[in-house]
Formats: sequence, structure tokens, C-alpha cells
Amino acid sequence: MSLLTSSIDLDTITPPAISNSQFPAHQVENLANLFLKAGDTVSPILVRKVSPIAFEVLEGHFEYYAAIKAQEIDEQFTAIRAYVVSPNLESTILEQYNFLRSLSLPAPENIAPPNKSDDRELDLAKVEQAIAERLEKKLATTIDRIIEERISSSFQAFATQMTQQLDTHLLDFRRSLLLTNNKNTEPPIQPIQPIQPIDLPTESVSKRTSKTEKPAKTKAKTERSTTSKNKDIEENNPKSLQVLNDLNTMNVADLERKLSQLKPSKRNLAKPIHTQRSQQPDQKFQSISDLMSKVDVIKKPTMQKIIDAW
Repeated sequence: MSLLTSSIDLDTITPPAISNSQFPAHQVENLANLFLKAGDTVSPILVRKVSPIAFEVLEGHFEYYAAIKAQEIDEQFTAIRAYVVSPNLESTILEQYNFLRSLSLPAPENIAPPNKSDDRELDLAKVEQAIAERLEKKLATTIDRIIEERISSSFQAFATQMTQQLDTHLLDFRRSLLLTNNKNTEPPIQPIQPIQPIDLPTESVSKRTSKTEKPAKTKAKTERSTTSKNKDIEENNPKSLQVLNDLNTMNVADLERKLSQLKPSKRNLAKPIHTQRSQQPDQKFQSISDLMSKVDVIKKPTMQKIIDAW
């Protein structure tokens, strides 16, 4: 019958009768660090099963205490390699183990051999209760850590969502404030003074009107055209702000439909607007000027026509 090693959870091994004070503390710590570097133990210890969930150390107390120390240093180290010795082979395995150990290591001083008398038999109920308490404590610690990590993650997501909502509300508030300031700074409308009638001969008025009416209309049209071309676009005008907001928020299909309603040829402006908008940090143009500087196909006259017809 061959012996197979098993990885035994340290929490299921009952504390040995031999105290850890029998071994030099620095040697225990050195071996614990070696366990952590290798990630496992090289020499298996001998244990016997005293209940379905509990084991007792037969030989290898030094390694056991080094493994406990390693677990104190790093809680991820939770198990030790061991031979689970069956009762019928216990004496033979112990004899072989002690013989091999006697050739390599001196026996620790003041360590009494295990007493196999009936007086030293373990109270299995107490052992199982102690192991159950240790496992319960370890489980509670793990659950608390998981809950804390999930709460922290949820809080971060909530904080990010709240920040985005606050930024949106702040932007809306700033736009409303600009609109309010623009309304408050508009000059008051002066009352129109009544024009005093002038008595002129009917025939003279008729002739003057017929001579000057057409040139006056032509001149007024020319002045409006020149003014329309030369004047700057009012960035903070409510209509300009509305156009900027729609160009920032509409999808490509809505932009194409809206622009084609103004003029069929303007439909082709939707894709370059959407392409440049997607390259912005917050996917929005900051102003009409910002939009015209980044969408090359839109010049000032075209932008003014869009705003006037929107």
C-alpha cells in the first residue's frame, strides 16, 4: 500500500500537545519565510484523522508551527502537505519517520513522546467545536472583506454617476444664466415719436415717390446684404445657443433631416459635424466659433443662414 500526500487545511488541525516554545522562534520564522517563497512545504508531516473534519499531528510539529507562522505573515497560506496515516500503519510509519529524522536532525530537547494512553484521548466534540469556531471566524472575516470591497466599488460607481449628473445640471444652469443676463442687458426700447404731418402738394409727392422708390429699395437690400455678410455671429444669442445645443445632441439621422428642411444641399453637413463632435473630449462643441473652426465646410455665412432659418 503506497502513501499519498494530501494538502490539509491548517484550520482543521488541532493544536499539538507539544508547545511551539520548544522550538527557537527565529528558526520557526525562517522556515515560514521559506514556505512562503516556495508556496508550499517540501517535507510532509504525519497526521492522523480524529474525526471527519479534524486531524492531529503525529510528527512534524516544527513544520506545523512554521506553517502557522507563515499563515500569520500571509493569510493566503492556508494548508500544509501531510501524510494521513491509517491506524493499522501508524506504528510502522512513525518508526520509519523517527529513524530518518534521527539521522538528519537532533531530537528537540524536553519533547516527550506522544502518550497513547487512554488518559490523553481527545474529546472529539470539543475538537470539532474548536475547529468549527476557527472556520466560522475565518469565513466571517472573508465575508466582511468581500462586502467592504463591493461597497467601495458601488460607492465609486455612485460617485461617478452623481458627478456626471451634477456636471450636466451645472451646464444647464450656466446656459440659463447666460440667457437671463442677455435679456437683462438688452437696451430698453425707445418709444416711437409721432411724425408730424407735412403738407405737400399732392402732385409733388407722387412724382418724388415714383422717382425714388425703386432706388431706395435697391439700396436697402444692398445694405442688408452687406450687413449680413460682415456682422459677427452672436454666440450668446438664445437662437444661437439653441442651434449649438441641437448640433451637439442630435444624431446623424436627425441632423440630416433637420438640415435638409432648411435646404436640401445642407444635408451633407450632418456627417462632418457628427464626426468632429465625436472627437471632442466631452463630445460637444463649446461654441459656434469652436464648431466652425473644426468643421471646415461650414463658413460664417453658412452658419448664419443655418441660425436664421433654424
